[in-house]
Amino acid sequence: MRVAIIGVGAIGGPIAAHIAEHKIDLTVVTKYPEVADLIQTKGLKLQGVEEERYVKMIAVSDINQLQGKFDIVFLAMKAMDTCTAAEAILPYLFANSVVVTLQNGVVEEDVAQIVMPHRVIGAVVAWASKMVAPGVIERSSDGVFFIGSLGAQRNQHRLQEVKGLLDYLLPTSITPNIFGALYAKLGINAGINGLGALSGYTIGEIVDDERYSRLFMGIMREVFAIADKENIKVIQLNEHYHPQDLALTADHSEAEFQEKHKLLKTIFQPYRSVKSSTLRSLKRGQKSEIDFINGYIARKAKDLDIQTPINTQITAMVKEIERGEREITPDNLDELKA
Repeated sequence: MRVAIIGVGAIGGPIAAHIAEHKIDLTVVTKYPEVADLIQTKGLKLQGVEEERYVKMIAVSDINQLQGKFDIVFLAMKAMDTCTAAEAILPYLFANSVVVTLQNGVVEEDVAQIVMPHRVIGAVVAWASKMVAPGVIERSSDGVFFIGSLGAQRNQHRLQEVKGLLDYLLPTSITPNIFGALYAKLGINAGINGLGALSGYTIGEIVDDERYSRLFMGIMREVFAIADKENIKVIQLNEHYHPQDLALTADHSEAEFQEKHKLLKTIFQPYRSVKSSTLRSLKRGQKSEIDFINGYIARKAKDLDIQTPINTQITAMVKEIERGEREITPDNLDELKA
């Protein structure tokens, strides 16, 4: 089995290191030549909940530097770069190769249009990690993966192989309802990334505030509205709660809100000091993944002719920040209307 991982940052890095330690034929791609050299000579450094160590592996700095074809290709770059990578990887795929998507947000349908649906295996990453320096990855939590195929029965043996590779890092479950898993994470991501990006707030500052928590629950409600229209059953990713528990119903009582607010604060207690990845991108002056998180929800809603006012507003406002037309400030949240 030959494996390639495109992107060796916060998510791709730990996956690559654990696969490499099991002597799999692996090549990784990073867009930075100096990082590729570092990974080959000194190794990728793992730390945090990982045993601190360096893991060497074959690394190149461009997809066109890959040699030969690969059975499994993991796409672990930012969502906005995924389609470009999927197009570039086509010459390196066998007829029965699969491409595994590991992004925040939802990119699977776009990737399927490029590589064909039967080649796509969607993955939900339910753990936390960050790149603290070039070639240094700090994983801050344990967790799980959920994976599922877009190709019905055509790549079931590959699905088992992907599970085996990801199991080297963390327990991996195969689901026949991958969009149910993707939507479960999408709702959480949309709440944390959207509200955090506009305000500059940490997760703790968002969930402590009753008004911001109502917006979070409204975002979740909009995700479930889309899922219901598409006949997608959103699944439970965490043993302690179902995503539906965080969606505020349109005719909710104050008691219902208070119960959900208490749960929201409990869930995010370990992550109170974390700032969203979208906010970090904006702070660095980079384009964010908003089009694949809140923007995905807004586009789906338009296609389905339903209303998702919170996600639609958030998407437009974050794009204004990207263009330099709006500042990051808590006042932005006061403009949001459910």
